Amino acid sequence: VSSVNSISQLCEKTGADVKEVSRAIGTDSRIGPKFLNASIGFGGSCFQKDILNLVYICESEGLHEAAQYWQQVVDMNEHQKKTFSAKIISSLFNTVTNKKIAVFGFAFKKDT
Repeated sequence: VSSVNSISQLCEKTGADVKEVSRAIGTDSRIGPKFLNASIGFGGSCFQKDILNLVYICESEGLHEAAQYWQQVVDMNEHQKKTFSAKIISSLFNTVTNKKIAVFGFAFKKDT
């Protein structure tokens, strides 16, 4: 709800139809219940890049609260990555020196 509310502010400022923008966002197959799972980040660079562009546009339009909201999304994903890394290091007795770490299944697109 907060996400679409911040989009509605941007739509009002730019003259866009929030219902049309919401419909377009909803057609993106990357958005929806199957992707509302906790993880260590966005699962690729596209969402972060898109959200940072949204932060820039909101700031450009004087929508500082909306820009802060979207920046916080990026910040939370950065926090998730740092927390994950800290857990790995902690499980290795707080050091990765002279240790080999393998990560399996680390791809966000099939066959990459």
